[in-house]
Amino acid sequence: MVFTLFPACLQAQNYPHYTMFMFNKLLYNPAYAGNKNLTSINAAYRSQWVGIDGAPKTFSVAIDGPVGNYMKPFRRVALGLVVSSEKLGVTNNTNLMASYAYRIPFQKTILSFGLQAGASLFSARYSELKPYQGGDARLTNDVKNTALPNFGAGIYWSGENFYVSGAVPNLLENYYDKDHKDVNDANGKQIRSYFISGGYVFQVGENVKLEPQVLARYAGNGTYQLPFNADLNFSCILYDRLMIGATYRTDKSLEGIVHLQATRYVNVGYAYDYTVSGLNGYNNGSHEVVVGIDFIRDNNKYINPRFIKAF
Repeated sequence: MVFTLFPACLQAQNYPHYTMFMFNKLLYNPAYAGNKNLTSINAAYRSQWVGIDGAPKTFSVAIDGPVGNYMKPFRRVALGLVVSSEKLGVTNNTNLMASYAYRIPFQKTILSFGLQAGASLFSARYSELKPYQGGDARLTNDVKNTALPNFGAGIYWSGENFYVSGAVPNLLENYYDKDHKDVNDANGKQIRSYFISGGYVFQVGENVKLEPQVLARYAGNGTYQLPFNADLNFSCILYDRLMIGATYRTDKSLEGIVHLQATRYVNVGYAYDYTVSGLNGYNNGSHEVVVGIDFIRDNNKYINPRFIKAF
């Protein structure tokens, strides 16, 4: 089962994604840095397709915030840092990406441009695989800690009740095994990914807001394309503290989300994915947990904070 699923997983997980993408935008868009106008740390853990050997497990920590005099009402420059690790079958991929964002304020909106740079450390224990039929030359050489430098760019536009985001987080298409690369093998290298997302918040009552949003992903080049994938989310926000949402992912899964602003500084969330594809009978769903901490240095500026920032 592991070997059968491994090639498909490797293609589908070209760039890790999270069900609670709305709380982890820095993972795929450097222009998001500083969007909350304070320093934030967000950690996420995802265990996908529980019950299947070698299924993806991903962990990430992101920190971002504006730089400069924090007493100023607005700071144009923001920085971010993301560390993530993914285990998939016999592969391990650790990423370190630093982000820079330049933010331009308008009367009621903010337009941000972002750049990121860093590297991945990729390892694969191909010798542990046992193919059913014959041998595969690509599976005879283990890959040990191959450094894959990369950079990306993004744009983020937000207002009081909306956001629009676009990013290409990995512009380079590195070969996973530099010592045994095959220029004719599109599966042996990273594939450039494209992310587009957006959302709008509707105030439907004094303490009730509704927010539909979408995150669309595409990865491809002139040789090979991965299937288009999108998350269609609809969430309800109560008292600016509790978010309850549901998501349909076009690769045939349904997700439920609960997110709580537990204290003035700490927020937590949980998501469960239910597969409705052919994998349904082989796994017990996917679990995801997020924890966020906001550092408010000047409490006088946040007397009535909007606890859950939906975008």
